[in-house]
Amino acid sequence: MVTDNEAMRSDFEKPGAKSQVRQRLDAEIDAKWADLILLGCFFCSGLIDSMAFNMYACFVSMQTGNTIFVGLGVNGQPDSAPRYSWAKSLAAIVCFALGALFFSTLHRFFGPQKRWVLISSFAIQALLIAIVAIITTIPVIPNHPPVVVTRNDTKFLTFTMPSTFPGSDFAAITILAFQSAGQIVASRTLKYNAMPTVVLTSLYCDLMSDAQLFTAPLGQNADRNRRFLGAVLLLCGAISGAFLTKSDAGFKGGLWIAVGIKVIMTIAWFFWKQKKVVAK
Repeated sequence: MVTDNEAMRSDFEKPGAKSQVRQRLDAEIDAKWADLILLGCFFCSGLIDSMAFNMYACFVSMQTGNTIFVGLGVNGQPDSAPRYSWAKSLAAIVCFALGALFFSTLHRFFGPQKRWVLISSFAIQALLIAIVAIITTIPVIPNHPPVVVTRNDTKFLTFTMPSTFPGSDFAAITILAFQSAGQIVASRTLKYNAMPTVVLTSLYCDLMSDAQLFTAPLGQNADRNRRFLGAVLLLCGAISGAFLTKSDAGFKGGLWIAVGIKVIMTIAWFFWKQKKVVAK
């Protein structure tokens, strides 16, 4: 007797069923409403960057700040920073650039808006964040910002940053910087250039330069709405990251939240509406 499960498995293994799955994965998604996914990316950027700055005194998404840190480090500044701490910012810049090269090549070579490409991109991002979350949970790397506790002459405790940093800092920085490039590449391939997802400077400029910033009805200026919500969500992510860093959950807690968000995004692409093919 053939069970129901065996029958279902048999149906799925038929060439027609495989063909349908393959066709679905190879199809291009309808980019309408894909800005909702990118808004979630803004939150992830704020969440991870605020925690990374608290942990390592550099960013993993916003590379403008890292470039300034490298420039200061060439002259041994700031004086309070550990020696060679600028190397962490440089590592983040290099890995972000490599990530942008990797993800853009992935989209360009296989298809910018193909379903399986978007699924793969966001699955890789989730996996890379999960790797850092795992080594923080074990823990191989610290879960809270490093501080040195000293007792001064008045018997008060003083908390200061250490004068050196462990080489293990580079593990989290390089992995997180690499994956963060996937977000901004996705915004470009989905044609939402108004939503860079990892930086706000140009977004603030474009938002305030909008001629219809205060006059257009809510439903008639989509780019303005996206920019505003993106800025708000990145700020909310940063606030959440700051709270988590000081809580018992620590760095790993925020990372696992980011993993969960990226996994949801990955699954969402599978069920996303397919682009309609216009017959010629």
